[in-house]
Amino acid sequence: MGDKEALSSQLNELTASNSPEVADYWRRTNRGMGVPDVAFRGRSPYLFPEEAPARTFRTSGTSGQERGEAHYSARGMELMDLSIVTNARRNVVRGLERPIILRFVPPEALAPEMVMAHGMELIARTFGHPELSACLVSPSGVDFPLLLSRLDTAVSHGIPVVLIGGSFAYVNVCDALEGMGRSWELPKGSRMIDAGGFKGRSRVVGVDALRSMVGRTFGIASSECTNLFGMTELASQLYDAADVAVGPIGERPKGSTSFVQPRVRDSLDLSLRTEGKGLLEVADLCILDRPHVVLTGDRGVARPEGVAITGRIERGQSRGCSLTLDAMTGGAS
Repeated sequence: MGDKEALSSQLNELTASNSPEVADYWRRTNRGMGVPDVAFRGRSPYLFPEEAPARTFRTSGTSGQERGEAHYSARGMELMDLSIVTNARRNVVRGLERPIILRFVPPEALAPEMVMAHGMELIARTFGHPELSACLVSPSGVDFPLLLSRLDTAVSHGIPVVLIGGSFAYVNVCDALEGMGRSWELPKGSRMIDAGGFKGRSRVVGVDALRSMVGRTFGIASSECTNLFGMTELASQLYDAADVAVGPIGERPKGSTSFVQPRVRDSLDLSLRTEGKGLLEVADLCILDRPHVVLTGDRGVARPEGVAITGRIERGQSRGCSLTLDAMTGGAS
């Protein structure tokens, strides 16, 4: 991707030239400081106002606050899709050839503003079995007959399965399948990817407890389970980098790549920390249309292996996509 520092500097220059608000923010802080995610609510920064956005993604607004939004130019969408596919090749389908990808998210056509729906559909379309991969969530809930049929087919034909969806969706689905008395030993190479976590819910399930639940239901080993962190405001996702429990419910550290890096800032003076707790900041070189460094509303713990993301700073807040998926898959927050 070229020199990261040089590219970051060019993106900062683009932002400072095209967004007076961000330039003023940097004069009061430091150039390149992450823009708080609250800045994306309402009048979201967009660096090419003379060009109508090709696509806009929005947060769900389930936290009761104004919905955040992220605008993309056509070139910005190409860059985001490239990031999603590159990350998925490394972290989702590594070593697999056309697995059955089953998504616990609505189809993109029914949720065009949900970035998770777009990303997971892109992954399935790019890497999944063309006939057997499926979206399992509709406005009426999870399509359990389709889920059971695809899992039975996977077992009978020896085709690995990749399950991908919101973290709490797995809790709802595993509870329902246990009630039906159904479980599987999915073929070797099958894996589970979850996103969103459990912030803001009355029922909190630890990472290891969730993986045990998935193991009992689908026969997927804990070592084949991975959590990803994504935001509407970001173009790239962060994946677990090491199987080391760091956070209070066992959150694993997220790693850096050549194009996206999580880091931690001190909550008092905003200096960068190489170890310890603070505010999560993400630098995403695949963001073209707005500031590429975001100071999130999440807590982070910096470790040598990466940064564990351990929950929202604001009491009672949670990621909107995850809450929406919880409601659609039959649970209550």
